Amino acid sequence: MKKLAISFSGGRTSAVMTKLCVEQFRDTHEIVVIFANTGCEHENTLTFVDQCDKAFGWNVVWIEAVVNPEEGKGIRHKVVDYSTASRNGEPMEADFSKHGISGPGYPHCTRDTKELPIHDYIKSIGWERGEYYTAIGIRSDEVDRVSKDYKEKKYTYPLVDAGWTKQDVINECKSWGFDLDLKGEHYGNCVWCWKKSTRKLLTLAKDDPSIFDFPKKMESLYAEKITGRNDDGGKRYFFRQRMTVDDIIKMSKELEFIPYSDTKSEQLTFDFFKPNYDMFLDEDSSCGESCEIK
Repeated sequence: MKKLAISFSGGRTSAVMTKLCVEQFRDTHEIVVIFANTGCEHENTLTFVDQCDKAFGWNVVWIEAVVNPEEGKGIRHKVVDYSTASRNGEPMEADFSKHGISGPGYPHCTRDTKELPIHDYIKSIGWERGEYYTAIGIRSDEVDRVSKDYKEKKYTYPLVDAGWTKQDVINECKSWGFDLDLKGEHYGNCVWCWKKSTRKLLTLAKDDPSIFDFPKKMESLYAEKITGRNDDGGKRYFFRQRMTVDDIIKMSKELEFIPYSDTKSEQLTFDFFKPNYDMFLDEDSSCGESCEIK
């Protein structure tokens, strides 16, 4: 029987992709649905994963990265569940404590807290690389996010192939009787993610500055822990333009800007020719409601 690993990120797009894949391939494929928790997701993201699992019977495997602090030792995984999953960034901090904080120029967080533990789990159940495909939740209207190495990595993007757009995903979720209960997609996991546009980060900081308590703590502990090929001998920064958490909080209080909202997302985030688009505020690195493996 063919094998299919489904990377369920906890976002709406990923959930719809998972549902369609399970319905289409459950009789022809051996399927495993995996959610890699970083500890930095919004609580309602975790609730949504649990609701989807119970509603559709996916048998979601919740995993977290296990980072061995010893040099030369790779990242492994552990299996958790909704009740035991980390809520305070523990897997992320373990990665930062060994490799330094993540950010532009050193984007190792997705690799270390999602991609590597997912592969380690799949290996633990006896699947060998090359004998299975990995389904990833990216839509046809965000095809630029598709990995350039997807063929070699055997990644597949069912919603791209099927032509599903953001509106199609929203319409599908409306029929479920429950939804991802976030104030907006800018709250998607990880909530404070440095890949989000500055406008999204400033909006989050205005809404709830405590969202940035965790990255501020990480800066204080690991910003000068420089490891790996991105060494430049200096301090690392989470955010673009070498901004710190304090810079984000300060700017959110002082800068006049149009807050991010889902209804304005096309105008503010994707259309370079709209008058409200700002190169500094709206530069984005494809971390909307989820951060997919690449």
